[in-house]
Amino acid sequence: MLQRNSKYGSIVAIVTPFTSQARIDKKALQALVEWHIQEKTDGIVCAGTTGEGSSLNRNERKAILEICVKTAAGRIPIIAGTGTSSTRETILYTQDALKLGASAALVVTPYYNRPTQKGCIEHFRQIAKVGLPIIVYHNPARAVFRFTKDALQELVEIPEIVAFKDSGRDFALIENLYSKLAVLAGDDDLTGDLLEQGAKGAISVIGNLIPRQWREAIHLALANDPKAKELFSHYMPLCKANFIETNPQCVKYLLSTMKRCKPIFRLPLSLPTEETQQTLRNIAETL
Repeated sequence: MLQRNSKYGSIVAIVTPFTSQARIDKKALQALVEWHIQEKTDGIVCAGTTGEGSSLNRNERKAILEICVKTAAGRIPIIAGTGTSSTRETILYTQDALKLGASAALVVTPYYNRPTQKGCIEHFRQIAKVGLPIIVYHNPARAVFRFTKDALQELVEIPEIVAFKDSGRDFALIENLYSKLAVLAGDDDLTGDLLEQGAKGAISVIGNLIPRQWREAIHLALANDPKAKELFSHYMPLCKANFIETNPQCVKYLLSTMKRCKPIFRLPLSLPTEETQQTLRNIAETL
């Protein structure tokens, strides 16, 4: 189980490989997990945003988690994306994750419903009763919800919450969290800055493509090695390129050029435009 005072290192939010019929490609998923283990990735998030979790039903999420847990076989933590806009549904998914052996649940703040600060805190209190460690995912751009400083102080009082993945891009908001929770960088382009401030690791998109190299950069930063800044600067074009279009359209396309999965998405996500594809290939060739 993951803990508050852990160094999390490089966690990768992996894509969900699909077959040509847009069903889960089990063999490709197994191969991805095994590849990440061989590349020394510190942990994996499955069925998160990058894994197109919002397009997966309950049985599919369970199948994906089961494959990841069995393939990892205890070698690295497997974190299940269980967040939805419904508290009841999120509790069910989190219960499934606990039963199937997940190390933690990554739970995004409820989206579309636009809860109040009070409602969002209660949402996490109810999910915490499941008993699985929780990583809160703060992503105002997608969820249309932004914590206040006062609400964050309530959040850290929930013992089951062990980490806070931040994509809020507001350094002042989270400055008091570093001493209380493991803060994890949620935006690849800000990973170096957050690690410098005291973050314990990152949950990345770019790690899908360069897992060993991205882990090296993160671990150098955790060791306060100045070489980390050079690596983060070197990979910045790829960090930004992955978000030319909605994630995971770009990263999954690049993975397909590496023969790691097919460039198959579930609508409303779709293959990047030809122009974007060319831009992505050009940037990838420079690394």
